Amino acid sequence: MPYSSRSTARFRDPAELLDFFLEIASVTSETLDLDRLLAGVADLILRVIPCELLAILLYSEKLKGLRIAYAMGHRREVIERLVIPLGEGITGAAAQAREAILVGDVRTDPRYLNALDAVRTELAVPMAFRGKLVGVIDLQSTRLNAYGDYEKSTLQLIASRVAAAIYNARLHRRVERQNRTLRTLAKLAPEFSSIRDLNELLQRIATAVRALVLYDSFNVYLVDETQRLLRHLFSSRYDTRSTVDNIPLGKGITGAAAESREPVRVDDTEADPRYIPSHPDIRSEVAVPLVVRDRVIGVMDLESERIGFFTEDHVRVLALLAPQIAASIENARLYEELSRHKVTIVATGLGKPAARGQSKPLTVVAGKTGTDNHGLEVDYGTLEMPAVLRSKRNRDATVEAMRQSGIEMLDIPAFLRKQAD
Repeated sequence: MPYSSRSTARFRDPAELLDFFLEIASVTSETLDLDRLLAGVADLILRVIPCELLAILLYSEKLKGLRIAYAMGHRREVIERLVIPLGEGITGAAAQAREAILVGDVRTDPRYLNALDAVRTELAVPMAFRGKLVGVIDLQSTRLNAYGDYEKSTLQLIASRVAAAIYNARLHRRVERQNRTLRTLAKLAPEFSSIRDLNELLQRIATAVRALVLYDSFNVYLVDETQRLLRHLFSSRYDTRSTVDNIPLGKGITGAAAESREPVRVDDTEADPRYIPSHPDIRSEVAVPLVVRDRVIGVMDLESERIGFFTEDHVRVLALLAPQIAASIENARLYEELSRHKVTIVATGLGKPAARGQSKPLTVVAGKTGTDNHGLEVDYGTLEMPAVLRSKRNRDATVEAMRQSGIEMLDIPAFLRKQAD
């Protein structure tokens, strides 16, 4: 809760200072969980320096700026969206100079970024480890000249002791995220390939991706090769379907990803002219093409309400996952098409031509597998989408050609690829 009294705890003798050092050491050594560590550091600060607003900002190399990782008293939208470039505001100036900055009356300092109209004093102290900027501890008070050299020195002492622990906790979080990602990817591949229902598959994909990347909106678009458009297939955002559809290839962020065949990441959608608005509060986006056998079949699109939310690590994870998602969607679409048109072939024989005049049986099978008259089980659920089946106008003629082919054992994908050639 906010502190407004003049109850700054001063160390009356060296023993009290030593005890405080030991408390800092205890807080910084007991956990590698970044959130718990920052909460413990904030508690230590509030015990010795009163303030109405407190923020621990961490430096992002990607954004070249500071983002709030822990806060007290700040508005939610400020915590989620504020990015302070180096050199901007009092915190940005402290980070750039790597020196503490104390302003007794922020009304007289043009660098002040207004967080609360009643604020009068601000103290910003940078944290660095091994020559690298870790972040800034920022305190603000509604009292004029609330802090002096004592508070400045005390906060510098705390910052110098906790910087290494925060750096290590961030590194630990990154490693844990990577390990979790690898474990998840290993489990998802067989799970995706086992789901034949397209809607069920897409919902499972959305859930699995969100376990890896905390998006606010998830969409899948499929390529219409004839019209050269991206058509909306699936969305997951508060159970609301996306209103963006029929995106020309090359247009928008998703269209750019489809045309370039490369992931496209946008840190600030308001600053990117390619962005096609889908929801008013979306601020960052990443689009990853879905490719099967060197053909772009669609785009997986993630959006966030936070500026610069998606990282290079996120892009790498999505790029690793995209081929499996693409293949699973393609297989589910094939299975859906085969079921819709009731085209499941149960072969008889082992590849020998049928006897002249003998009709070729064509049987509809309700399940995923069939068995020919030689006892060979054929798993039709694992068939990949052959090129010739993707064209609806050719489908009936293709099936009739298969019927008249005289081939006893029909390997559907191989046979149709041969016919397409």
